[in-house]
Amino acid sequence: MNKTKIEWCDSTLNPVVGCTFNCTYCYARRLNNRFNYIEDWNCPQFFPERLNQLKSKKSKNIFMNSMSDVADWSHDIQNVVGPSMNKYPQHNYLYLTKRPDKANFYSAFTSPNEWAGVTITSCSEIGRIHELVKTKCINSKSKLFISFEPIQDDPFKPNGIKIYEEDINNIDWFIIGAETGNRKDKIIPTTQMIEGILILADIFNIPVFMKDSMIPVVGEYYMRRELPFELRHYIIGVDLAKEADSE
Repeated sequence: MNKTKIEWCDSTLNPVVGCTFNCTYCYARRLNNRFNYIEDWNCPQFFPERLNQLKSKKSKNIFMNSMSDVADWSHDIQNVVGPSMNKYPQHNYLYLTKRPDKANFYSAFTSPNEWAGVTITSCSEIGRIHELVKTKCINSKSKLFISFEPIQDDPFKPNGIKIYEEDINNIDWFIIGAETGNRKDKIIPTTQMIEGILILADIFNIPVFMKDSMIPVVGEYYMRRELPFELRHYIIGVDLAKEADSE
């Protein structure tokens, strides 16, 4: 596992490298172009030997796919990765997709420490929330989160907020981030873009984690660095359950 600059996890593992989605702002593809991890970014490759790194005794929050979209993971890959996660229940396993309607991997991933997430960048992608929530029918144990990154507009406009309340009630965490790098057409977010997200978070008591890229947008004082209880237990290295028992 690699230590990471991604603030909301401890490590990245990436048993799969490559993606077929072709986002114009993809940082992972830029890294691959620079370091040549795989020859063709559009042909994801599986590195099963990396799963041996899960043997770490220390409990960690592990982002499983910072260099891929799990919608590209074949059933054969899923059926190797899923049992490996179950074998090492000391960790939390987090993964993201932009295609929750095509990511038929949840039946293979049954770890109670599973955090299934969807990436949303704009209001045109908001329907992904419903597709993510539908996966609870397959693995009711999984936690769900939304990564609004890189945020490019207010995702809850022009359709409003109430339409999504039933689905949002099933979400356990929000992450918000801006696009990084020096891309020519990079979108700089505004505070107005995140207002709807914060309103829903406060209504439904959902923790919000803003990445460092949001500091220029909201300022240090208004940054929110909230973690769900289950992830705080791992990140800060404090046994919160024992503390609660002792109170």
